[in-house]
Amino acid sequence: MDDELAQAFGYDSAEHYQLSFEENERVFNKSKDLYNTPPEEWPAIKFNWDYCSESQRYCFDGLSQSEFEKCYPDGLVLGHMPLKVFDKYLCHYSRRDGDELWELGSQSKLAKMIVYLSEGRPISPPIIKPVDNKKVMFQGGHHRYAVAKAIGIKEISLYAYPEHVEKLNKSMKICWA
Repeated sequence: MDDELAQAFGYDSAEHYQLSFEENERVFNKSKDLYNTPPEEWPAIKFNWDYCSESQRYCFDGLSQSEFEKCYPDGLVLGHMPLKVFDKYLCHYSRRDGDELWELGSQSKLAKMIVYLSEGRPISPPIIKPVDNKKVMFQGGHHRYAVAKAIGIKEISLYAYPEHVEKLNKSMKICWA
């Protein structure tokens, strides 16, 4: 691949593309051993939440920085709350319970997320939006949430759209940053 083609796919150069490809392959190969394993057999995981405004786009799969800035010129709002409390507000099609960990969603994405987090790499918080009956759903971050819940973290970081904060405040006690 030449630099021009790599840039068309969002990479700085062909070398950047190659490095990214090799890294993705390394993580994929390492993750294959984790499929269907219970959390107690996972490597140690510590969430390294990335709160940089430039990283907010990673809440969404495949959104470029320019697309993010065009769609969300004001960025996202950061909040925190206890995971067990948050879980009560999560609608049924976004929530995962223990026995559903490997049943719902993409096993390969979940396994790659475990590898990524076990290496201490930065990760953007999931993004939520309100739905009916004072519930919320994920617009991005199902696998981040699944890992967080599986390992029993106490508090989860969340992003929301600025225009949804007021509605979220009516039903949830999110601590906004």
